[in-house]
Amino acid sequence: MIDSGASFHFTPHRKWFCKYEKYNGGDVFLGDDRKARIVGSRRVKLKLQGGRVRTLPGVLHIPALARNMISVSRLDDAGVKTMFEKDTCKMVQEALLLMWGVRIGTLYNLQGSIVVDGCNSFVVPKSGAENIMVSKEKTMLSHQRLRHIGEKGLRRLRGKCMVEGMSNSSLDFCLYENCVYGKQNRVSLPSSGKRVKQILEPLHSDVFEPMKVRSLGKSMYYVSFIDEFSRNTWIYFLKKKPEVFDMFKEFKALEENETEKKIKVLRTDNGGEFCSMEFEEFYKKCGIARQNITPYTPQQNGATETMNKTLMERARSMLSGVMLG
Repeated sequence: MIDSGASFHFTPHRKWFCKYEKYNGGDVFLGDDRKARIVGSRRVKLKLQGGRVRTLPGVLHIPALARNMISVSRLDDAGVKTMFEKDTCKMVQEALLLMWGVRIGTLYNLQGSIVVDGCNSFVVPKSGAENIMVSKEKTMLSHQRLRHIGEKGLRRLRGKCMVEGMSNSSLDFCLYENCVYGKQNRVSLPSSGKRVKQILEPLHSDVFEPMKVRSLGKSMYYVSFIDEFSRNTWIYFLKKKPEVFDMFKEFKALEENETEKKIKVLRTDNGGEFCSMEFEEFYKKCGIARQNITPYTPQQNGATETMNKTLMERARSMLSGVMLG
């Protein structure tokens, strides 16, 4: 149990300790004023959902207790923030979710935990409300299967009956750390407020930096083209950066033929692949206005940066899910 009234972490189970030492620490007073003797202390390891293991130090061994307790005040001393909301309890350190619990009746119980002593595992006893847990697990599973989609997207899919087996439960904090790390971003610059009136009027483009691992097609980069009016996005994979020029000509011919509109403005960063002599001559020949963003200010080309972030955070979240089983 996650207890804001407990002075220490307590357990009555000797076999749960991965490190243990006898300790004559005196007594603790229980809620009915009975005394309970402290006979030992040290560390307990908890294996949580997703396979992560957390070590809980400073746990006191009190055989007379009937429940296991995690002290909120001790977590606070260790720099862990405990938040209670929506019938859940989240224990967070900076941006990292360490553990979480669910409200069962009037108490909050730690979820998905197995005690590990290095050789054996012991399932932590649960105390009812299994339907609540199953419901939340189904919602989290849907979130992970749908490339770590947000709660708003989940509600829309559920409302349109486009996902089977998904519950009405709210989405808790994702247990996979990469879901959080993959989506962190800086605050964007204020919008200019100007609205475009037709497609291809301003076109945004950017080349994503080389990947550490080549794709199945041996590509190391990709270039994106985003129409500001429709927000349509086109992705072309590249083996080398100089291929951007040929890809742009191919894209321009295809889209102008399909839409019967002309590309009027191209907004990019100051990368050499967009500022070459052949590119400059092509801009002048086709009457395309160039807009270069301020160096080291990717926020000015927010459409491509946001799309790159979206593509990569989904990819990282999916890869993390595969690696974690």
